[in-house]
Amino acid sequence: MPMPLSADPDWQRRVIERAKELDHEHRRRPRSFWQSAAGLALSLRFLRTAARQLVTAPHRSEPRRVGHPGPGQIAVTFVGHATVMLTTPLARVLTDPYLGDFFFGLRRAEGACLHPTDAADVNLILVSHAHGDRLDLASLRRLRGRAAVLVPPRCASLVGGLGFGRVVELAPGQSFEFADVEVTAVAARHEGARGLFDRAWRGACGYIVRSAGANVYFAGGTAYFSGFEEIGRRLPPDVALLPVAGYEPPALREDNMSPLDAVQAFTDLGAKLLVPVAHGSFPLGYEPLDEPLRWLRQICADRGLLDQLAVLGHGETFLVRAGASAGEEKAGPNSGEASPSSE
Repeated sequence: MPMPLSADPDWQRRVIERAKELDHEHRRRPRSFWQSAAGLALSLRFLRTAARQLVTAPHRSEPRRVGHPGPGQIAVTFVGHATVMLTTPLARVLTDPYLGDFFFGLRRAEGACLHPTDAADVNLILVSHAHGDRLDLASLRRLRGRAAVLVPPRCASLVGGLGFGRVVELAPGQSFEFADVEVTAVAARHEGARGLFDRAWRGACGYIVRSAGANVYFAGGTAYFSGFEEIGRRLPPDVALLPVAGYEPPALREDNMSPLDAVQAFTDLGAKLLVPVAHGSFPLGYEPLDEPLRWLRQICADRGLLDQLAVLGHGETFLVRAGASAGEEKAGPNSGEASPSSE
């Protein structure tokens, strides 16, 4: 049994030092003209990106069916934005489903890639917080039916009337068993209010999905925080699904992670494989849409972590096998075979 972090006298000092180092590395990072310019210039670049997407239809990958894997395996499919499908022998789990093409007037650059047959087979939905790009009522209506929905505290009322078989609120530390999976809610650092017209306190959390002897961690929406080390000690994940966008201007890092933050979180978790999510669909910050993955790959190359990075294109799938090492867990898109997967 690992020692609780609260009993570790060096824990607080380590966390503070890591946070300071991350801030320092962000300040030292070479910045483009646009990133160094005034807020007005950055706003203009954001508006230019949004305007360009309004007249450009989303790129669409051809969705392929993902079958239920054999015993001891979990199939991980990147649908788009923060939506990931986890398929076990008996369950099909969807995280933060967002299947539409627009978000508050912003048109997505890459369409959600989910086969209709798989969508109809979803029987468990995980919602990390109440923001519109994570708890999307239109997408949830497309999935309603026999599925159960797990939401953070004070979010059940938002989906209670949509016709799902069951809606369950989970606070960090609470678990829910369904078919051959056990889901445990874990802490996140994110402001979870619904929006401008609903400022009531609502929870935010991530989830550990355990099945077939493997753990997959979906961080939801979160900034870097001390909880990653605690999660890694108590519920060590094999695969970490971590957000990597929405970090410019720097104030956005109060709720979101940059690629640098995500790599530090991955290290804290002690996970075997890092899968970036919440990138490439919508302009979440002032950074270019393709910058997060470029920067993430560079960081991983510099730190010798490329063999632990799995960048999935929309609709691509890899298998997680119980007891596999980092290199063995990566699998080619929709292949089910052990081979590197990249975008």
